[in-house]
Amino acid sequence: MYIKSTTLFHFFGFKIKADASLLLLAVLIGWTMSSKVYPNILPDQSPDIYQLMGIATVVGVFFSIVVHEVAHAVISEYYHMRIESITMFIFGGIAEMKDPPSHPKGEFFVAISGPIMSALLGLFFWAIASLYETYVYAGSVSCMLEYHGDLNMFIAVFNMAPAFPLDGGRVLRAIIWHYKNNLITATRIAFKSGTIFAYGLIAYACYRVIIYDYIISGMWLGILGFFVHASSAYAAHQMESSSILSIKKVSKFMHNRIVAVSHDLTITDLVNQYINKHSQKSFPVTNNGVLTGIISRNTVMSLNRNKWPLLNVASVMKSLEDFLVVSPESSADEALKIMQKHGQKQLLVANNGEFLGVITFQDLSKFLHITMKTNNNKPVEKSQTTQ
Repeated sequence: MYIKSTTLFHFFGFKIKADASLLLLAVLIGWTMSSKVYPNILPDQSPDIYQLMGIATVVGVFFSIVVHEVAHAVISEYYHMRIESITMFIFGGIAEMKDPPSHPKGEFFVAISGPIMSALLGLFFWAIASLYETYVYAGSVSCMLEYHGDLNMFIAVFNMAPAFPLDGGRVLRAIIWHYKNNLITATRIAFKSGTIFAYGLIAYACYRVIIYDYIISGMWLGILGFFVHASSAYAAHQMESSSILSIKKVSKFMHNRIVAVSHDLTITDLVNQYINKHSQKSFPVTNNGVLTGIISRNTVMSLNRNKWPLLNVASVMKSLEDFLVVSPESSADEALKIMQKHGQKQLLVANNGEFLGVITFQDLSKFLHITMKTNNNKPVEKSQTTQ
């Protein structure tokens, strides 16, 4: 969903990351507020004042987004639903959960905590703005404080729209999940609600552009509608995929006819005895049966051929990282998440260090495509959706 994320800092123990698209948001907010909004609200100020107000507003917006997402994260941790990080991007932020929600109650309170925090933050900014106007001066500072109050109230109200994956959509999903006792069914219904909301947002954006010629605001509303629809479809697909694969073991998808090579084999022998005779793109490396690394065709072909007889596999192989190896008893869902997180097309399967085979992204994708297509119009069994 994101372009590229970079860790900025830690807040309340949570890793705060920024997507590359956040820079565009900062520029748009700073430019719009300093050149359009504040000059209209507060005329006769110097350009430097407007620029400072624009920069301060950008900082305030980011602070509001972070506080909203941290509220989600804190409640999520309380209900033992682990949060990996919080990522800010052009349309706000998202608390990335390591695991799917485990029960409706936790999902409900996690979802509603963000809008509640934004509403409280909005009231706080309004109160400070009123006090500042009363006892200090009704100027640029009170104007910015009032704007942040309005912004946080908008965040609270907009996020409570019953459109998955907005917070209101997650609240709707939690309620349906509670009564249906089926997370996938609840997710599908919430996804349909999100789709209707997204189409409505796009239609309203077109109306503003065509009737009132509000091109900029209409464009952003339209983009927001497309984003809600795309992220809703993605979240629903991820949830259903996770539910299907969570009850399948890695061993079900494992290829065990994979040729492994010894660590002390020379590169010349590796090429002649294995690479030229097998279609594998890479070969697991073992030492007395214990998995120690992996070597690929590309790595071998990048070596100076004159050095092949002098080098052995152990000297050029890729050492194993923990994320490259999974147990045959691990869930297929866990394996898929590892591949997606680290950009791997396959993982090695081992038990107590003994190499057993590989599991590939392609096989998991094919299985999901067939299963989800078959069950597209069928309710998922409760045993597959409840934890």
